[in-house]
Amino acid sequence: MATRKLSIAERPVDAASAATRSLTQDHLAVLVSTIGMRLSRGSSAFYRRAFDISTVEWRLLMTLDRIEALNVSELSEAALVDKAAVSRSLVLLQERQLIDVEQTRSRGRAAIARLTADGRAFVRKLGAVSSERDARLFKTFAPDDKAALRRLLEHLAKALDDADWDR
Repeated sequence: MATRKLSIAERPVDAASAATRSLTQDHLAVLVSTIGMRLSRGSSAFYRRAFDISTVEWRLLMTLDRIEALNVSELSEAALVDKAAVSRSLVLLQERQLIDVEQTRSRGRAAIARLTADGRAFVRKLGAVSSERDARLFKTFAPDDKAALRRLLEHLAKALDDADWDR
């Protein structure tokens, strides 16, 4: 018989779990950060195991699927990944023949990245699996609750853009 993983609220109370529960109750930023780390760790492990790609590579592929061709700086900005990580990942994706990288002089000395036909097929698989994972994660959410969560998280992201952290 399969056992299900206990949620934080269901786990036996020890000093460490009590401290975690207290932090997440008293500090909303800790709760949001903890959820983000758990989502990141889980998806990172899954995509590495299932597709032998990192989450950075996943983001680059999904971004290139939406925008035909981008240079490293544009891709970095669009995928919200630092330029060094983009450059390293592009080499790996090119070796796997999922992208083409064209050196061009028409846009300075920019390297322009595009998905190959194999890359597009791979992204279709990634997209389908990502949608399935999303559906499983939110299976207990009413559509209105999911929409409200999205609105609140977008509001939080905007607040971070406007935050004054120097005080």
